[in-house]
Amino acid sequence: MTAQTAPTLGSRLIKNSVLNLFNTFFNLATTWVISIWVARQLGPDRYGIFNLVLWVTGTFTWVIGMGLIHAVTKFIAECNGKGQPAQCVPIIFFIFKIELAFSLLVTIICCFFKTAIAAYFFTPHESFYFLLAFIGLLPGVVTAIFSATIEGIQKFEYFTLGNLIISPLSFMSKAAVLWMGMGINGLLIVMLFFSFVNSIFYYYVLKREGLGFSHQSKHLEESLKKRIYKYNASVMAILICDKIVWDKSENFFLGRLCRSTEIAYYNLGFNVAQRLMSVLPQTFWKVLFPAMAHFFGAGDGEKTRRLFFICTRYLAFFSFPVGIGGAILSFPLIRYMYGSAYIGAQHALQIIFISSIISSLANPASAILYGYEKQGFIYKYGAVLAVVNIVLDILLIKPYGALGAAWCYAITTLLASVGGLLYTCRTMKLSYPFVSLFKIVFSTIIMGIVMELIILRAPNLFGYLAALISGGFVYCVAALILGTFEDEDYALLESVKKVLPGKSKRIIANLIDFIAQFKNSRPGHA
Repeated sequence: MTAQTAPTLGSRLIKNSVLNLFNTFFNLATTWVISIWVARQLGPDRYGIFNLVLWVTGTFTWVIGMGLIHAVTKFIAECNGKGQPAQCVPIIFFIFKIELAFSLLVTIICCFFKTAIAAYFFTPHESFYFLLAFIGLLPGVVTAIFSATIEGIQKFEYFTLGNLIISPLSFMSKAAVLWMGMGINGLLIVMLFFSFVNSIFYYYVLKREGLGFSHQSKHLEESLKKRIYKYNASVMAILICDKIVWDKSENFFLGRLCRSTEIAYYNLGFNVAQRLMSVLPQTFWKVLFPAMAHFFGAGDGEKTRRLFFICTRYLAFFSFPVGIGGAILSFPLIRYMYGSAYIGAQHALQIIFISSIISSLANPASAILYGYEKQGFIYKYGAVLAVVNIVLDILLIKPYGALGAAWCYAITTLLASVGGLLYTCRTMKLSYPFVSLFKIVFSTIIMGIVMELIILRAPNLFGYLAALISGGFVYCVAALILGTFEDEDYALLESVKKVLPGKSKRIIANLIDFIAQFKNSRPGHA
């Protein structure tokens, strides 16, 4: 591996973004279908238990990670940016040893206390669910390290390959156990099996890229070890705050203070909104974080500022219509997909949809702070927000259940997003695309009015579908007329066209020609 030149990195960013969009949409389709089936098969009560088991397991995975998995991506990408690829394998091996030992210890402790954990939230009868989930901690952490390395070297095509091969098998296996009536036990067994499959697959990928463990794996420079420890210390503080603010910490209070159906309502609302709202932010984060670390290593601040401006525009163009449209269509979304038993999740879904609009816009700023090692603000501000979140949880969750949990999440994430954006723009001297943002907001308002008028006229399935289609059409037309698209968008579409296979290039070419009809200043056609 050699350091990437600027043109090569630019092409890689475009390719990675396209691949990540495919991966995200593919995962969205498969996981959403199976989640609907899971919810309908289990019912609100069992669905709430299942989600809490997954959240508790995810919490322990987070404890094991200690921020070191995050450090893998950061320092692998940085070493490539500095032209020091020889340090990559020692970094992986150094972190792998720590994580392996810690994950084994935590797994043993969790398995020993599985009954006590189950009894704290529900009854001891659910202890076997927790046991199955805890066994998956080790392969899950190993997979996380390997996939973080692949993100660091920015070879996202391997994730696409994994999605095309492993994900369909996992999907069919989950469908099979649900069909056979194996319930939560069957789902957790399938998840455990494929966690081992994923770890094996990604290690094979690393060996293919020349990053497999060898006798050279032990030679990591002491100065780099110290930097990893220092970076990890700040990231750990951030992750503690993030766990409380961003990662459904409300489940802890819901599980202890409310019925399992309230857990189901909150998690269904959260999961649906996040699946739809995180398509573009998740894609950009996976591409932006290693790219920002690369720019940090290469000392290229101008590219950082430009990439921030572009990504923020695209996130706003996507997030506002999806968030408002999702809030308007929350009732039919739940009723026709998950069933009338989950209507109690409607208001929680609406609140999370709307709050996620703003939080998604903070994604590029977060990538910059991590990539440039300026994360000190995040854990200081995050500590204040974590306290605010816990206080809100105590005040709102017991009397209001899922609705109170949704308000807790919305308030704290909005405060986090706005504060983070203000700090990043000021510290890094970033320009914010306010003009584009105002055009997008105005287009979204027009879209929302049209959708509401149609639903008021025809509050049935046909009316909901008509509102969805008409709203999307009106939003796109309004955006085109208001001139939301800029010259740089044409250049980006041209770059996307180059990395697409075969005849699919023609689709982008037609899109460019169509958009150009609404703008006189297309490059080369002024």
